[in-house]
Amino acid sequence: MTEPGVWDLYAAARAAGPVARSGRRGGFWALTGYDDVRAVLRDPGTFSSASGHRIPTDGTQRSIPIDFDPPRHTAYRRLMGPALSTARVRQMRPFLERTIADLVGTFAARGGGDFVREVALPLPLAVLTELVGFSPATVEQFREVTEQTWSGLTADGEAVDFAGAFRRISELMAAELAAHRAHGGDDFVAALLSAQVDGREVDEDERISILATFAVAGHETTMNAASTLVALLLEDPARQERLRADPSSARAFVEEMLRHRSPAQNFARRATCPVTVAGQRVEEGDAVLLSFAAANRDPARFAEPERFDPGRDARGHLGFGWGIHLCPGAALARTELAILLTELCAHPPLRLAGEVTWSSLQGGNHLGPTRLPVRIG
Repeated sequence: MTEPGVWDLYAAARAAGPVARSGRRGGFWALTGYDDVRAVLRDPGTFSSASGHRIPTDGTQRSIPIDFDPPRHTAYRRLMGPALSTARVRQMRPFLERTIADLVGTFAARGGGDFVREVALPLPLAVLTELVGFSPATVEQFREVTEQTWSGLTADGEAVDFAGAFRRISELMAAELAAHRAHGGDDFVAALLSAQVDGREVDEDERISILATFAVAGHETTMNAASTLVALLLEDPARQERLRADPSSARAFVEEMLRHRSPAQNFARRATCPVTVAGQRVEEGDAVLLSFAAANRDPARFAEPERFDPGRDARGHLGFGWGIHLCPGAALARTELAILLTELCAHPPLRLAGEVTWSSLQGGNHLGPTRLPVRIG
């Protein structure tokens, strides 16, 4: 199976130095070293998120909470926190186990199929109905709408009609809010209708943006991560044998996948003042691209970084980011993925049943299989 050549691009960028300059998309600095990327993530005062997490960072499309700085970012995270807390994840575990057992059991009973469409995508969509309170009818449209959003960008990431592409998902979120106003509910969407931030009621645009973040980030990254895990097992049968011999190693497989393949790969910042990064002067207003994927393969941090090794100590990887913008859904994603791997071990071995296709780097960030044909047994 062949992935896009992003890994070669990251290696070339690293070879050019810890801070590489690109003149594309308005010009930006690209950081590929682990220590440098993590240092920037820990300094939101100097490296702002308020212009947007994509290149170019023009601030025209701001997602809550990722495209905000403190104190507003802090307030938004606090608002979203209860839906993603470790306590909530523990409470959801029986639901996750039932849902994953049903999906994998049905998939196995059919003898396999396209793992992306039949397991990796339905899983996070089902979780969103339970976690947030989206209706099944709304959730069914998330993948189509997300793909339309990415189609608003050209292959090299230039915006074509990103605002227009984002409009439909905003309309979906507005309709979901309206339905909850009309019929009530006891879920996150309903709570959002009376929520406050900074001592005032959250306005409708904020509600829509918060729900859109759950809708897109809540399914895109988990879908890619789940599919990538299975692709790794199919890529080398010894990996699957190792996992099946010790299903308790599922979490180690998850962490190494997050380091080695980084389903969410690149995020932007903008310098708020002149600063030196890895010996390079960066001027106020300069855009800086933080490559989590490249940093996770920095040989100065991880020995033999190109090798997938679930036996290594992958702690500290940047698969979920670092600092104040650490992915708020990290605990949920880790739990979903570990349960999925464990459940797969309860069925006959997986075998590759055709050609695997991979996405382009969607939105300059998301990477994963788009088709993963699998045979079970």
